[in-house]
Amino acid sequence: MSYNNYDDWKLSNPDDDGHYTEETNVIEENAYFKYSDGRRWVYGMLTKNGWDIRIHSYHRIPTIDIDEFEPTQSEFQDTIYRVRMNYTHFNYIDRSEYMDNYKTAREFMDKLIDDEASN
Repeated sequence: MSYNNYDDWKLSNPDDDGHYTEETNVIEENAYFKYSDGRRWVYGMLTKNGWDIRIHSYHRIPTIDIDEFEPTQSEFQDTIYRVRMNYTHFNYIDRSEYMDNYKTAREFMDKLIDDEASN
């Protein structure tokens, strides 16, 4: 039998001296992926702490979008499922491929901001 929390368990087992363990739905590891609609690739990372960080490139101008989701394994899987169903191409990638694209986007933005701030 599954219990939602300690109080439910204790009410169902008033004489049980066993140890209550909370069922967890925690995210095991970050996911790195890329997806495309056939024209350009978007690189994404879902973190264990509930951050959705995507790197887009429009007309060779990279952008970094950050969103938040409920940090549970089910929400994590739902987010990946939505991406897979909405785009033609979807591939899991390794961390280094994601970080290469992240660094390129950051360098572009740093240079752009530095150039514009110095004018």
